[in-house]
Amino acid sequence: MTAFATSGDGIVTTAILVGAALLALRAFAWNYVKSLWARGWTTVQGMVEFGSVEERRTRYKNIYIARIDYSYSVNNEYYSGYLEKTFIRERSADRFVSTLKGQVVFVRADPAHPERSALLEQDQPGGWPR
Repeated sequence: MTAFATSGDGIVTTAILVGAALLALRAFAWNYVKSLWARGWTTVQGMVEFGSVEERRTRYKNIYIARIDYSYSVNNEYYSGYLEKTFIRERSADRFVSTLKGQVVFVRADPAHPERSALLEQDQPGGWPR
């Protein structure tokens, strides 16, 4: 009977870990797809206006989603966008946000639809803060 309970716990643990991995993968995959689209877009200067860190809890592991909101201008029209990045440590997510708040960033904006934008690590001098 104990072996059965342990087996059930193992299935639940695996399901929870898979769920946490899917959350992290979702943010990573969207950023990756967006970066592929954005490589040919125009680069403009922007400003990080706001940042936050959200904790996503699972039964066995917490992950932290750092979100930075930025503004930029194309043809004298102002737009905004955001970037979400997943971290395993809260301290790393907090450092990422606090380092970028108020900083100038380089934004990729779709020339045909300037409301579509992306922040690419390779466009930022020195990359992302670690």
